Amino acid sequence: MDKIKRLGYVAITVPDVDRVSRFYEEVVGLEISERIDDVVYLRCNSDHRCLAIFPGKSRGLHHLGLEVFDKPALEAVRAQLSSLGVKVEPRTWSDPGTGDAVCVRDPNGNLIEVYEGIKKLDKPLQAREVRPLKFGHLTLMTPQMKESVDFYSTALGFRVSDTVEGDLATWLRCDQDHHGIALLGAPEAKVNHYAFDLEDWQALKHYCDHLVRHNVPVIYGPGRHGPGNNLFVYIPDPAGNIVELTSELLQIWDEESYQPQDWPNVPRSVDVWRALMPPTHFFQGEGRDFHDWSAGSPVIGAGWNVMQAGDFTAIDPSAQITPPSEQLPELKIDISRFTLTRNDPLDHAKALILTDRKFPAGDGFRVGVEMAVEVHGTQENPFGADSDDPRLGSAALVLIDEGTGLVLNFEVSNQRIMALRERFAISAPNPDGAVQPLADPSLTDLQIEPGSWHHYELRYLPGDDELLCPGPDRAEWLVDGKVVHQVDWVTTLQPPRAPVVKPFRFRIGLGIFTLLDDLPDGQGGTIAGLDPGYEQTVFGQGVTARWRDLQFGTGVF
Repeated sequence: MDKIKRLGYVAITVPDVDRVSRFYEEVVGLEISERIDDVVYLRCNSDHRCLAIFPGKSRGLHHLGLEVFDKPALEAVRAQLSSLGVKVEPRTWSDPGTGDAVCVRDPNGNLIEVYEGIKKLDKPLQAREVRPLKFGHLTLMTPQMKESVDFYSTALGFRVSDTVEGDLATWLRCDQDHHGIALLGAPEAKVNHYAFDLEDWQALKHYCDHLVRHNVPVIYGPGRHGPGNNLFVYIPDPAGNIVELTSELLQIWDEESYQPQDWPNVPRSVDVWRALMPPTHFFQGEGRDFHDWSAGSPVIGAGWNVMQAGDFTAIDPSAQITPPSEQLPELKIDISRFTLTRNDPLDHAKALILTDRKFPAGDGFRVGVEMAVEVHGTQENPFGADSDDPRLGSAALVLIDEGTGLVLNFEVSNQRIMALRERFAISAPNPDGAVQPLADPSLTDLQIEPGSWHHYELRYLPGDDELLCPGPDRAEWLVDGKVVHQVDWVTTLQPPRAPVVKPFRFRIGLGIFTLLDDLPDGQGGTIAGLDPGYEQTVFGQGVTARWRDLQFGTGVF
């Protein structure tokens, strides 16, 4: 069946239609052709649209528009779908620019609109510094590769252009373009990216200069793909979608002689010029990495989540979380008065959010963040503690290895910090050979103003190990590039003999803590709290913490 004429447009959902539509006007170079209710239609040529933006609670694909040649072609599609038992769905949205249509869902639930004809606009396009030629293609992630390929091939008449190692990726075409739909094998079904075609290499270079002037980061590229042979640059939009700007896509005019190629799964297939793989978040279909808050991010649910430990949720009921915005790219958590009252060893975590991602620790790991902390209401406290004591309340940068239980904690209070290394089975040898418990918090005075910004960094460096003889690992705590505390230790299950247990995957945490009760150290001792017999405490004390410019790295340094 050869009834699909071309890919017409893509329709997306975003929480902030106005903000996202401004991006596509000012950065991508599209022009608004029509607004209907809360939906914005944008164009780049005489067609009514190449992009439609619908309001939604989250970003996602609303539908993909495929244009057929004429009315008989649409009826042929309808008949083919019926013969295959594919359910036809109603078009539930107002559609000002297209004629009659058939709507169906692919095996992953993506809505496809097959329509007859699109409205042409006589009004000339406004002058733009940049402008694409057309909507190019859509790349979908799917856990059902075979079913998806069969659907697009059998139900809609697409042809396979290329693959990667059989079923890791598939590119499909409906016209001379090498691909209009690409499918990537993945555990979750969602959009990876969508593309706009540019005129040539010169236009792509012009776009890159244009992106710099608008402070839009490049996720990946410029480069040239193997499958499709196209030039590419990938950028994020404000909602977190990945947008590809592309040119020189392979044209397949001779259907009889063309043979699909099965590409190897190696970096040079993705990036012919440099053989560099895209960043992790690109493969996850995320336009911005979890720590890139420059254009705003919800944080919770966007690479970060509140820590859960059984029935315990590490967020004080009174905590106010202010997510980053484009105007203020920082995360803020404010707790004006601690209200958790349980006698629980986890109760000292008043707020703790952790990365969904885990980072390899084998060759070393470091993480740094700018943090501004203000602890308030500490002058009068039930413990008679110094108002700068971090145990009353502190903001934190944390590394957690869930496999071994190792926690490296950098807790910052008013003019003091606590460097804390925790794990219930790790021991560290003293110079005299004796074994000391892990619980080794260190208090350090800082000459800083409460609420002022400083850079805090945690480093883990693995020791060189020999058979049954582990070398000492090291942790370092740095403020503004200066080491304020460090500790070496040997990690074993039953100290100090083998087997060696090394941290292997770190998660990054940002949080607010108190240390009211004593905590067990796993060696029969305790980490001293402020009140070893406390049952419950509610007092007018809290912390305002802000974090920005999170950076991390792996490898020996």
